[in-house]
Amino acid sequence: MTALVAILAALGLASFSLDANATELGAYRGPGCDGRKAMHVFEDFVGRKVGRTVDALNQESWAEMKSSIPWITKCWRGSDIKLTLSVPMLPKDRDGTLAEGAAGAYDTIFIMTARALIQNGHPDAVIRIGWEFNGDWMPWRAMDDPESYKAYFRRIVGIMRDAPGQKFRFEWCPNHGRKAMDPTDAYPGDDVVDIIGQDVYAETWGIDGMSPQERFQYYLEQPFGLKWHRDFAQARGKEISYPEWGVGTRPDGKGVGDDPVFIEGMADWFEDVQPLYQSYWDVHAWDYNAQMSNRQFPRASQAFRQRFGAGTD
Repeated sequence: MTALVAILAALGLASFSLDANATELGAYRGPGCDGRKAMHVFEDFVGRKVGRTVDALNQESWAEMKSSIPWITKCWRGSDIKLTLSVPMLPKDRDGTLAEGAAGAYDTIFIMTARALIQNGHPDAVIRIGWEFNGDWMPWRAMDDPESYKAYFRRIVGIMRDAPGQKFRFEWCPNHGRKAMDPTDAYPGDDVVDIIGQDVYAETWGIDGMSPQERFQYYLEQPFGLKWHRDFAQARGKEISYPEWGVGTRPDGKGVGDDPVFIEGMADWFEDVQPLYQSYWDVHAWDYNAQMSNRQFPRASQAFRQRFGAGTD
């Protein structure tokens, strides 16, 4: 319980206390029309409407990325669910470099994206550019060329801000922890960043053997962890977000499984920091199975519903 909640409860004003629902609830249930059709499963599970989804353009190739622009933007047209669109900087087939992007080689993709968003009713979308860049798994990983990453990020923002009728907000989003680099080495500047996000998954990399409580404390305190994220954003006067978070399993055994402590810890953290939004990763992806709506993690599922939705099962 936060200090403010404790004070309000002592004054008999508990009904007016902050809670984890005070921030915007989001979820990812799959891409485009697939995700929109499947969102009701998560909403039925949590017992409330979802306010936002975090979708992404196709990352496989430039051609696939280009073809996904009208599909993604049309699929969410007319929905009462707000859109954060994750925009890749390079495709997975490694066709291109950050330096080429910074020089303007791929401008057409971002012009098309801005126009499609506006035409399909998303002029106020959050644009999440080149996320999780501080790891070594993304084709736009900044460790290879942080100066070009920053210049390319700035170029994309400039292109999309030039679109008539846009009201976009732009999000810079590292993964929690240091990973392959200090993420601040790739910060593109306060003038092109509106929101500072962080993706947070419950994993045991380098912390095997810790109890659930010790693990969550580490997520808070680690270099470039949750507390760093809060402080870095506050120092720049930026809103914060959690576009991807989840508890689950990994093929390599580094996921924590059914961990209600992580759910409770994140809910407490959201109460404290009041992010613009938080979006749960409710899918069984090949690299991380965090699906909550199927209740495969019964203790975590109960904690999730208690803190974010209708209550206990």
